[in-house]
Amino acid sequence: MQYTARLIELSPLIEEEAVLEINGQRLVAFINHCPFEIIQGGQYQVEMELAILDDFVISKNGSDEKGIEQIGDSFSYFIRGTLNIDNGTIDAGILFEVDSEFLFDYGYLHNQNVQIRVDRLSVDFIR
Repeated sequence: MQYTARLIELSPLIEEEAVLEINGQRLVAFINHCPFEIIQGGQYQVEMELAILDDFVISKNGSDEKGIEQIGDSFSYFIRGTLNIDNGTIDAGILFEVDSEFLFDYGYLHNQNVQIRVDRLSVDFIR
């Protein structure tokens, strides 16, 4: 999915780490691709995707609360929101696409509030 993001900070320690603000939410993302120079405070068009490197972990969330919660100081997150199986998306205040291969067995969670764990938010800067 494409978003307009403000670059808050680039990590001085990890070259691929960027702190972005999207729709008022502050996110630590892994820069997958950036073919041009980016400057702190700048606004950029980005494509963001959920990277699930290990097991896909999803559970029904008893709360209507939507949000994105970083797990410790890592790139990992808990994404909480409404799952739309038909569109392959989760609405957590920011709409994320979820690969349909992960959702195959979870049709019963359609339009339910869920929590998924992702290993990182990967971002491509596209202008």
